[in-house]
Amino acid sequence: MSKEMEAKALYKTLCQTLDNMKWNYNKEEDKYIIRTSAVGDDLSMKLMIRIDAERQVMYLKSPMPFAIPEKVRDTIGKAVIIANYSMLNGSFEFDFSDGYLAFKMVVPYMESIISEAVCKYMIVLSCSMTDKFNDKFQAISEGRMTLAELEKFANA
Repeated sequence: MSKEMEAKALYKTLCQTLDNMKWNYNKEEDKYIIRTSAVGDDLSMKLMIRIDAERQVMYLKSPMPFAIPEKVRDTIGKAVIIANYSMLNGSFEFDFSDGYLAFKMVVPYMESIISEAVCKYMIVLSCSMTDKFNDKFQAISEGRMTLAELEKFANA
């Protein structure tokens, strides 16, 4: 099967997964992109899922709904390290230059058939990790939480 056919099949599976989850989403079929959102315990979460046919990966990004102020970027960089160390799958990515912070998860699929269960796992895990840490990152950036408190929370 060609890379393009594999990407198209995975995109179809991803859409079926979201339909079966009764999830609202927008499609950019020509680019194999899904855009959606979820509401967590405290902040809303945007999700962008893309299938990259050339690299043969499906990836999800969930950006924080706020940018990190320049004066606390060193501290948030350390907070990201603490959060990432506590996770088995996925990670937070942080752009020090502009304060962009997002959860990211990548699933390679070369010569593989990805099931709806894997797609659902990716979506649910991303929402869970984003919801778990988004308010903590915001609290740290606003001086309402320390790195020590985050570490205790992350390792609980």
